[in-house]
Amino acid sequence: MIVDDPVDAAVDRAELVSLLSGLPMPEREILVLFYLQDLSVEDCAQICEIPAGTVKSRLNRARRLLRAHLEEKGYRP
Repeated sequence: MIVDDPVDAAVDRAELVSLLSGLPMPEREILVLFYLQDLSVEDCAQICEIPAGTVKSRLNRARRLLRAHLEEKGYRP
């Protein structure tokens, strides 16, 4: 998504920060590492010192929680 208006970009960033801050720390950490830092599941596992399967389950839970938060705010894909 390309945002030309700096105000819109700031609002989008603020909304993202708000959504992420509503997640439990383990899920937030994995989302940031995987999506924002663009790390692999294996790299996330090594950084967090957890098995790769745990990374995958946290990513799944984090996606579900984010989806629920977005739906609460009236967002429908």
